[in-house]
Amino acid sequence: MFVGVAASRVKDLFASARSFAPSIIFIDEIDAIGSKRGGPDIGGGGAEREQGLLQILTEMDGFKEFTSQVLVIGATNRLDILDPALLRKGRFDKIVRVGLPSKDGRLAILMVHARNKFFRSEKERDALLQEIAELTEDFTGAELQGILTARKDLDYIGREELLEALKRQKGTFETGQEDSTEIPEELKLRLAYREAAVAVLACYLPDPFRPFTETDINSITSQPNMRYAETAGRIFARKSDYVNSIVRACAPRVIEEEMFGVNNMCWISAKATLEASRHAEFLILQTGMTAFGKAFYRKHNDLVPNLAAKLEALRDEYMQYAVEKCSSVLREYHSAVETITDILLEKGQIEASEIWDIYKRAPRIPQPTVNPVDEYGALIYAGRWGIHGITLPGRVTFAPGNVGFATFGAPRPMETQVVSDETWKLMDGIWDQRVQEIRSEASMEIEEEKERPQLLMASHFL
Repeated sequence: MFVGVAASRVKDLFASARSFAPSIIFIDEIDAIGSKRGGPDIGGGGAEREQGLLQILTEMDGFKEFTSQVLVIGATNRLDILDPALLRKGRFDKIVRVGLPSKDGRLAILMVHARNKFFRSEKERDALLQEIAELTEDFTGAELQGILTARKDLDYIGREELLEALKRQKGTFETGQEDSTEIPEELKLRLAYREAAVAVLACYLPDPFRPFTETDINSITSQPNMRYAETAGRIFARKSDYVNSIVRACAPRVIEEEMFGVNNMCWISAKATLEASRHAEFLILQTGMTAFGKAFYRKHNDLVPNLAAKLEALRDEYMQYAVEKCSSVLREYHSAVETITDILLEKGQIEASEIWDIYKRAPRIPQPTVNPVDEYGALIYAGRWGIHGITLPGRVTFAPGNVGFATFGAPRPMETQVVSDETWKLMDGIWDQRVQEIRSEASMEIEEEKERPQLLMASHFL
């Protein structure tokens, strides 16, 4: 490039734009010429680039004619490396962040790229593009265009072709080819049971913010293969949503233990308990919705040792509840689990509509009621509010000597929150029984004393 060419071209560009006013100058990837001056390439082509940048600064700062009506727009993904002089007021007055398209935006983009594509009918095209727009949360315009890229030599685009292209865009196939790895039959059976359990729990405790779309057993990972469609907008999760996420996360571990036994488990459910534990810790530490208190703790390491013990007790309580609830649901819908497993073994995948149909039609096996989470009971067990040597209804058993009250953490609850009327009756019964045992022991000692011969000491008698 000849010296001065960049500045000359910039000058000619702005002169041409003024001659066609009103006009727009759009500079794509403006960071290529507008990056900060004084960089490491100043001795090479950087000097020429800076000459072009200086000419842009001069042109944008020297609009003498207010009737010229020339609008300059630049686009970049590297706002952090642009020269500060380029971003000051008077040159670029506004910085507009262009985010990912919404559902309506994705549909409009798909309609643009589908103009020259062939569908069986306009009605089918609109329905298919509407479905794809719902399933492509966090997709960019380029990724949406890739879904409609021609691949097979067919006369029309159908639903199967679009869903296959969607899987490829989501990274289902690492190399662009279908995975042909042979999966052992035993591992395939474990994968099918895992995905079936995850599907049943997703139906029983549906996530209002992430409806599932389909699942398969085509890939071997420690995470479930269930795919979800993100909902647009802000998420306002309630405490019940957090608790349900803990229960759903336990499904892979629980089903493998139920079907193959504790001593015959493998790595495909290894991360299930880890994910459930993370959900529980997030609920306890960062939401302020539990008896642990309303303070915010970013990490487990932020806790003092005394509070760490309370966290472990409360987390274990939630984990035990989640495992019991998950096991109860899977036993209740055992028929649905087996049906979904058979379909996965036969076809390799199953869609959400078929999963919901199986779930709603499956016969149910009634199960005992699962005791709810006893947050205050767990904290009592951890030594927060001590009750000496008793056993309360639920999961918590209190050992003798666990006595005392500490002032840190959440405030002490009212007595009606700590124990119920049935609990007080149980405590009174334990006390009455103990009193009766003491009386019986005392009576036995008195009877033994009566049976012993009495010896009178009369050494001082005459």
